[in-house]
Amino acid sequence: MHGLPAGEVAHAFRRWGRTIRRSRQGLTPYYGPDETDLRSGGYHVRTLLEFALHALRTKARRELRAALAPLDDQVLRRTLNNPFAPSDLPWWKRRIEI
Repeated sequence: MHGLPAGEVAHAFRRWGRTIRRSRQGLTPYYGPDETDLRSGGYHVRTLLEFALHALRTKARRELRAALAPLDDQVLRRTLNNPFAPSDLPWWKRRIEI
């Protein structure tokens, strides 16, 4: 999809789910420099998924959004809005763990 290696969206989806379950154990939601299968830079995994949502066709977008909804809800339940974060950041970058 638009320059991403095959399977990268699926990998980001799995990583987002693992990040939610293990965030208190220090798993970062960013692709680190050791992630050699990603050529799109140091994106936050949820940012990559958001890019995918905008690039997919309607049915695939709807399916991915439905799959992301429970994970995003879990993030929202486990975090609080950071009032000091810049308001132009996406919601997942303006959250702090509780």
